[in-house]
Amino acid sequence: MSTTPADDLPTPTLATLLSERIARRDAPVVPDQSAAAVAARLDQWLRTAHQQRNSLRRNCLAQMLLWLLAQPEADTATLHAAGGVGPRSGARAVRLLAGWGLTTHATRQRVHYHRLTRAAEDALLPVVAGA
Repeated sequence: MSTTPADDLPTPTLATLLSERIARRDAPVVPDQSAAAVAARLDQWLRTAHQQRNSLRRNCLAQMLLWLLAQPEADTATLHAAGGVGPRSGARAVRLLAGWGLTTHATRQRVHYHRLTRAAEDALLPVVAGA
């Protein structure tokens, strides 16, 4: 009877097979962290948590929040550009975020700088993480 190289390989034990299966089962599923995926989760969050039905406004707000998540602060013009809106619609969106307690602003040399509040960071962490 001849042996092949495959016969010399150790066969996995049941314990090894089970431990590998458990490791795969318990491995955390990391949700997509691309900007588009996070923006989609923010859009859904704005729809449910803040009853925003207008998809254009939700998209604008989501893009503004994405910008503030990536940067510690942004001036008003930068937020308007991030939201893809002009000054009038941007001002409304910024007031809306501030009214919900998500952003705060400080004025330095006649320029308004906006940043996320601590409460917003706490509320947005599970949304961004995909929890």
